[in-house]
Amino acid sequence: MKKIYIFLLTIVTVSFSSCNDWLELQPENNQVSDEYWANKEEVEAVLGAGYVRLRECMEQMLVWGEMRGNGLTMGFGTIDVNIYRINQWDIGPGNEFVKWDKFYQVINYANMVIKYGPTVVDKDPSFSENVMQSYLSEAYFLRGLAYFYLVRNFRDVPLITAPYMDDSQSFEVEKSPANEVYQQIKSDLEGALEFSKEIAPTVWETKGRSTKWAIQAALADVYLWTEEYDKCIAACDAVINSGQLGLLQGMMNNNNNWYTIFNPGNSNEGIFELQFEFDKNQTNSLVSWFGTNNRYVISENTAQLFQEEEEDIRGKGASYTEEDSRVWKYLGAEAGTGIPRTYSDQNWIIYRIADIYLMKAEALVMNGPNSYDEAVEILNVIRDRAQISAPVSSASTELEMLQMVMDERAREFVGEGKNWYDLLRVGSRNNYQYKDYLITQVLLTAPASSAPIIRSKLLDENSHYLPIHINELSANRLLVQNPYYDNLN
Repeated sequence: MKKIYIFLLTIVTVSFSSCNDWLELQPENNQVSDEYWANKEEVEAVLGAGYVRLRECMEQMLVWGEMRGNGLTMGFGTIDVNIYRINQWDIGPGNEFVKWDKFYQVINYANMVIKYGPTVVDKDPSFSENVMQSYLSEAYFLRGLAYFYLVRNFRDVPLITAPYMDDSQSFEVEKSPANEVYQQIKSDLEGALEFSKEIAPTVWETKGRSTKWAIQAALADVYLWTEEYDKCIAACDAVINSGQLGLLQGMMNNNNNWYTIFNPGNSNEGIFELQFEFDKNQTNSLVSWFGTNNRYVISENTAQLFQEEEEDIRGKGASYTEEDSRVWKYLGAEAGTGIPRTYSDQNWIIYRIADIYLMKAEALVMNGPNSYDEAVEILNVIRDRAQISAPVSSASTELEMLQMVMDERAREFVGEGKNWYDLLRVGSRNNYQYKDYLITQVLLTAPASSAPIIRSKLLDENSHYLPIHINELSANRLLVQNPYYDNLN
């Protein structure tokens, strides 16, 4: 294919887990066409390919979610100039990390399943209507999640709900406004609930494929962004009261119990995790990024937050190493021992139960002072789990309450690709009521020499979104560059 932002996709032979060979059903390099859809296995293979593509988005999830925030900073090892420029707010349309093609590949696979999956029911007697609907539920989840990443990073993006199959189709699509994209995301996720599974036959599938709880988690997140706080609370309550998930208990000052969230992963706290397994040749680069190449380390701001709560078992030796500020949750075999991982096959966690508790706390804060005490109760549940003995109390203002929630999220999710989104969500809420807060937080990790320049950029709300890559603009003549970058000299 020539320069085109949505590629004609092929299924490749790839094993997803030792528990299931469902991604090995399609012969290598067999093009997905209208004639492909003959049986259940072919539908499942395309669905599986969507998960594989999502897994390939992992470094973008990390860079997009962290490098503009204040949780991580650049280490002193191997530096990727593209990541460095994002971290320094020197972002241009030629930056390799502003490409969105992998997310659109996830969307295209989902669109294929949504369009062609129902046609297979009449062709394959083993493919029941209920099974087909459960596959559609997963496809809608994948599409909604992929668009959620896109809209938070680019704001207005092309909204495509039909599969791209061959060159006869037009691939030039103009951007849709962010509010329309959010409506589609909510429609996809809400529609996915009816036929979603609560649990799957295996642990890896329950944690690594879409379930009712993964969908509710994504919906809670979306509702926070669309300022629908009662809906967010309801989605959070559905997960909390599911009986299928819970905070790890009985830590008794043993941070290794909390550490099982990351090694071996798929813990009782995990809701949706991108799966990796060394024995199936499924590895990632987390050990390289955070260890060997020392590309990312925790910021002084993050270290200070942990130092304010010395009892926190998530801190030194667990989330990070005190001596060199490395993110230990991706490097260690266990907490507090210095024993490194043998392989780089950690799961990448997109949602876990602590996120649900803290999203609910944030939504309660936004519901007004009468809900502050309940929000604080939730914060103290998370702090108690972390063995912090001193509870927090309600503050007098909304921003002070939000700051408490953000501080707890910063400690809980350091390096998990959430920090920038937290700052942008709070800062842009209610027509940028807290823009000064956003700017102040970003500047906490900015070098003194560049802080004035970064501040001037952040004052322009359009700079909070990434530019469209030059390849996409040349391939799709209907695209218009995001305003901040279009006006740069």
